[in-house]
Amino acid sequence: MRHRFAALSLVSLLAAVPAFAQNSSVSFAQADYPDPGSAEAAIDSSISADATELALLKDVFAHIDRARIARLSNDIDGARAEDKTSADYLMGFVQKYKNHRLRVVFYKMAAERYLSAREWESAAGAAQNMVFDPKASALSKAVGARYALMGWQMLAVQDMKAGKIPPLKLVPSTARGGAAPKPRVPDLPWKMFVENADIYARNSASDPSNKLSAEEKKSAGGADLGQIQLIAAQVEFGYDNIEDAQRRFGEVIAAHPARADILETAVPYYLDTFKILKNTQGLDAALARIEPALAAEAKKAAAVAAGPGATEEQKKTSATLARLAIELREGAKGGDYNAAAAVLGKADGLAKEGKGEADGQYKQAGALFEKFAAENKTSPDAPNALFNAAIAFDKAKEPKKAVELRETLLAAYPDAKVAQQTTVLLGGSLAVAREYAASAKYNQEYLTRWPEGPQRCVALQNLGVALQEMKKPAEAAQTYLKFAADPVCAGEDPNTTARLLYSAAKMQAEAKKTADVKKTLQALVGLGGVTDPVARSYQADAKERLAKMK
Repeated sequence: MRHRFAALSLVSLLAAVPAFAQNSSVSFAQADYPDPGSAEAAIDSSISADATELALLKDVFAHIDRARIARLSNDIDGARAEDKTSADYLMGFVQKYKNHRLRVVFYKMAAERYLSAREWESAAGAAQNMVFDPKASALSKAVGARYALMGWQMLAVQDMKAGKIPPLKLVPSTARGGAAPKPRVPDLPWKMFVENADIYARNSASDPSNKLSAEEKKSAGGADLGQIQLIAAQVEFGYDNIEDAQRRFGEVIAAHPARADILETAVPYYLDTFKILKNTQGLDAALARIEPALAAEAKKAAAVAAGPGATEEQKKTSATLARLAIELREGAKGGDYNAAAAVLGKADGLAKEGKGEADGQYKQAGALFEKFAAENKTSPDAPNALFNAAIAFDKAKEPKKAVELRETLLAAYPDAKVAQQTTVLLGGSLAVAREYAASAKYNQEYLTRWPEGPQRCVALQNLGVALQEMKKPAEAAQTYLKFAADPVCAGEDPNTTARLLYSAAKMQAEAKKTADVKKTLQALVGLGGVTDPVARSYQADAKERLAKMK
């Protein structure tokens, strides 16, 4: 289960609303009407304007102008304060002049300024006025819902951080212990987000930003309907409204079959809803329905990725869709990978009980993992399968097979997430097999590729041992000293550090490097935390040697 929660950006929801030329005689202005540039331009010519109307509008535009000046002066706090004030005045104006033909435009202007001021709840409120205005067109509803979505989401995030509402947790079936879901109404910000997601979906075709070319929309940061719908589905999942989440995830998948960035989240959660609801038949039906479509999209994406001039994004899309196609075909129906994992778990249980059958089960698990990797070479789980296969054969007391599998993994998938751990494990396995040259090669490779890696201390120690066994004392001593100089390595186990320093000093003495010997012995004597009797005897011997060297 991939727990990636989508988030909308301020830019994406404040996409440009193209201003279309409209006649001033139009009785009621919608959200695409150009913002008036002054109080005089905003006067409603259809009714008799009074002095109060003009004065209030002059106040609005005075604060809008001050916000602009503050922004040009890089006074962000000042600009936000002026934005809020101008938005407050706009909302107050519409409350007084409820029939003003520019009221939807004023709601839009207020929502934009509240968003700029980070007044999320006020922004959402202004936008909701656009959505629910009795004269609002589909265009105004779309723009209003788009602004409301940002306001409600940002308010939800703010309230979660402040502890006002609980964090949104998307608990997968594997972490539920078989318990039935407990549906509940989402907290207000998330509830309103979901409602506005539905409103936007119904009216998105009228959103002016969606009428721009792909390049113009990208430049303007146009709203992404797929991401909006995905977040709404995740919200319902997070509040245990699993049936509604299932419907929403299904609709997202059907509407966006080629969107790898959406499907990599939607597909796993969609399938998991069936498991949470314990609906096996529904799961099988869902797989039969979406697997062919996704496989077809994966095939198209693979052709594009293999073509000349393919971009990195296209290649990434192809890889993601290929992985999802395999997961749909194999994972949910218990393919070789799941079968291998089950056998490995069984073997671990037998081994814990001390039963001899464990070795046979480990060998079977290793073979199943290896089979999966051989038959699904493009699967992102192939490296993991080889990694687990090697572990299984190690436990089955077949170290040569484990070494072979690890070498295969590194050759075929050098950039896999498990490559780092595999490299250091391979170095250790080869050392046990007394293949010191090969062990040194892999330990050095680990240190070169991941110099700050979490297992660098093990790699350094193993490299030093391999070099020492290869009769390369100078290099071995240097490696041990590097280990001792690393605060993390030296601090993990001072007893080990003491042994390595003592070995380094002996090799330096044999090479007649007196100055180096003295420096190493001093480091050994000054090492704190040594408790092992042998290691302490090395410190005592180092003190005696230093005394004789004075």
